[in-house]
Amino acid sequence: MAVSTPDEIRMAVDQPGSIILDVRTKEEIAADEFTKKPYKHAKCSLDDCSELITKAEELMPDKNAPIIIFCRSGRRAGKAKEVLEERGYKTVLNAGGIGDINSCF
Repeated sequence: MAVSTPDEIRMAVDQPGSIILDVRTKEEIAADEFTKKPYKHAKCSLDDCSELITKAEELMPDKNAPIIIFCRSGRRAGKAKEVLEERGYKTVLNAGGIGDINSCF
């Protein structure tokens, strides 16, 4: 699971059409909310990314726009990255966990 650097994350976020994607559970979001930038949400676990798969086209219609994914620790973000790349998304970055992405802003 390779995590992108803070500089890579900041550069991707500044690209037109970029999307920040939170794959945590609603309970995790309530416990530690990400408030720095607008983001989209689709739950993904190591065993089940069905919600992400179902919502991907709606949430991220442009497969060329950068997608920056984070979760609690980075593991699920890595899984989500794989899932999106398998579906043709070109620029997908694993921002790691909530603490990692918060430190980028």
